[in-house]
Amino acid sequence: MKTILVPTDFSKCANNAMMYALEIASRRGQSVTALYVVYPNEGVDNNMYDAFFVDNYVQQRLDGMKNWVKKFTRSPHLSKVKVQLECRIGFPVSTITQTAKELNAGMIVMGTTGASGLKGVLLGSVAGGVVSASKLPVYVIPPQAVFRNNARFAFATDFRFTLGKEAIQILRDMLNIQHTGLHVVHVFPEPNGKPDLRSQKALSDKLDTIPHDFHYLHDKNIVRAIQNFMESTDCTGLVAVAHEYSLLHKLFSTSISRSLAHQTKVPILVLHDD
Repeated sequence: MKTILVPTDFSKCANNAMMYALEIASRRGQSVTALYVVYPNEGVDNNMYDAFFVDNYVQQRLDGMKNWVKKFTRSPHLSKVKVQLECRIGFPVSTITQTAKELNAGMIVMGTTGASGLKGVLLGSVAGGVVSASKLPVYVIPPQAVFRNNARFAFATDFRFTLGKEAIQILRDMLNIQHTGLHVVHVFPEPNGKPDLRSQKALSDKLDTIPHDFHYLHDKNIVRAIQNFMESTDCTGLVAVAHEYSLLHKLFSTSISRSLAHQTKVPILVLHDD
């Protein structure tokens, strides 16, 4: 099975993402790879002499990661999950996506917000960049989210996408892990919007044996409508598809998109258009 990549900055948010990744890996028989990204100038003063200590600095980060991982693998049901460590020099978005590609990862699990200052950049603003840049499923975990064996997931959709077999399988596996089906939600920004039954049937055929139902809402504020629906149905997870013209893509590249990612208190599983 493919590894799950978890970028970390040792923050509480990264801790939560790691817990989710280990819970998923333990149930799917996967390994987890923790990644720490060292900025090119991190830990190095601006002179040629200090540049020789970069390797030593990277080793210190790896040693810190070993101790960090031990906190999570003390639980009996997580102790058997194989955890690998990666520490690479570069900029977060490009390094995370490139590492995932090189390792042939099956998923990226990361936090929505990190620590303050420089470290906060890794798991804060970078989450949206990774969603846009990577073609892998990205599971974005807020700091207050709690992994549940029984969960409810909403699937926010505009119907303008094509899910491939791998994306459908990931979705099915993730729902099976947390023993749930899908509430498919479409929001009409105009009051006279009507369901397109052909689009509904096409998506329903794709979801196949995944238990699902459809809900149509009317609200000019799409983010608010999705949040209200999730609260009213006690959803503990959100699924969305990122494609060039999707709400989600705009959401992660504009204030509206970031608003959904940062305001939600539940994890977001981001799949990609085929």
